[in-house]
Amino acid sequence: MALCLLVFFLCLCFPGITGSGIKNGLSLIGGQVLPALYPFILLTTLFKYLAGRRPANQYLSIFIGFLSGYPLGAKVAAGHNPSTGFLSGQSLLLICNNPSPAYMISFIGLHCFGAPFLGFRMYIAVITGNLITGLFFALMDRTWCQDPVQSEKIPSFSKGVPSTQKNLLDQVIHDTFSVIVNVSSYILVFSVATAFIQRLSFLPETAQGLLSGLLEMTTGVQILAAQSIPMTTKVLLTTGIISFGGLSVMAQTNSMIAGSDLSIKKYMTEKTIACAIAVSVMYMIYQ
Repeated sequence: MALCLLVFFLCLCFPGITGSGIKNGLSLIGGQVLPALYPFILLTTLFKYLAGRRPANQYLSIFIGFLSGYPLGAKVAAGHNPSTGFLSGQSLLLICNNPSPAYMISFIGLHCFGAPFLGFRMYIAVITGNLITGLFFALMDRTWCQDPVQSEKIPSFSKGVPSTQKNLLDQVIHDTFSVIVNVSSYILVFSVATAFIQRLSFLPETAQGLLSGLLEMTTGVQILAAQSIPMTTKVLLTTGIISFGGLSVMAQTNSMIAGSDLSIKKYMTEKTIACAIAVSVMYMIYQ
């Protein structure tokens, strides 16, 4: 509520800056987000209704979430049935909620750095950090915090499955559209905030890139990639921003797990640890 009121106030007082931020946000949504995410949103929503209690369908849904990019991994984790495997929903949230390989190779690697394979190496570093951290906390949860009634919970995959094919199609389209509107709204809000950061002329451009990346990762990476700083520094900072995801991705993730027993605070803590591991791995790869 406070954030929405602040954005409304800024739109009234600084229409030029907010208009620029909204324009950049719409460009990001239309040029990057919708083409990359829409097919995966459709598939993950469909498999949510088709999975039921069948582990094979749930694993396929996890695989799709793993490849689809932020924040669809969170949508998959929120509907995961913990009785079907080793991973809890909380660990799956960290492991599945990644940037997509297409985003890393085409946008980060090719568009920002002119080197597609560099984007792929960053993707490997980010995935490695998430896997190490997620598996570690999964092992700790099973060792110290095992819930004896966990397996008796009804998985959200099995709730509300439409009874007819027509109802299924309507529900999938409705849910897909809801996710798109949700994600796009958060991107627009944080794009306005990054537009104001870019107007802070007293800040060095590298600091502007880091602050912008803390809010919205794509804008921050674009700013950093254009800086005349050592390439190693640029690559490591970019890896850190993408691994953490920024507050925009955190907000989108929180909206995807609303109504589940997953914790956004625990996710942010684990994501910070995974970010440090990803930067360390990228340093070793790049050297």
